[in-house]
Amino acid sequence: MLVISLYAFASSRYESRKLKDVSITFTDYSDPLISEKNVNKLLIQNGDSIDNLIIENLDLNKCELRLVENAMIRDAEVSVSLDGLLKAVVHPKKPIARIMGKTGAYLDQDNLMMPLSKEHTVNVPLIYGFNKKVQDKTFELINFIRNDDLLKASFTEIKFDKRQEVTLSVRAFHFKVKLGRVEKLNHKMINYKAFLAKMQKDKQLGDIKTIDLRFDNQVVVTKR
Repeated sequence: MLVISLYAFASSRYESRKLKDVSITFTDYSDPLISEKNVNKLLIQNGDSIDNLIIENLDLNKCELRLVENAMIRDAEVSVSLDGLLKAVVHPKKPIARIMGKTGAYLDQDNLMMPLSKEHTVNVPLIYGFNKKVQDKTFELINFIRNDDLLKASFTEIKFDKRQEVTLSVRAFHFKVKLGRVEKLNHKMINYKAFLAKMQKDKQLGDIKTIDLRFDNQVVVTKR
């Protein structure tokens, strides 16, 4: 009975304590699509302040739900420490491509659409001619490019035509790369890298208009 009484007293005393502060941690700080200030607003609502919030009145599940429902947040965990610190660990969504068109949007790391952020613009490849039919192919191509340092540094734009064939724009040069359909990517990019290395050695990259990778056993080049 004594143990139970002490536990009940301690629990009651803990729940009646006020929050002291808020600690917000992002698992990825590289592209802050939502600020700590706005995360704080989602945690503490109805005009309340930390000074008058009692732990007992704080619904941690609702706090987490408000965070997860935000379009810029992938997941979140909210807890309160014994000393009255409200902790939020935020897993932000990570855009991997920006969809260009009338209603701009991002494609995220889970192959889901997400809106643009009002707080930050992410430097990712731009996608033109996008529609739902090419979403999976866009996701496949973007991840292939992201996993290769040379390709990631090279390609800035991806354009789909009506036949779902792709043309790539290159960052450092004015030529275009005709990739064709999103298939046999490893084979096509091996050919592209080999050809690029040869032309770079011969200092002829500036003379190229297009590099065509649509054929299995050859790279077709159009010069300016």
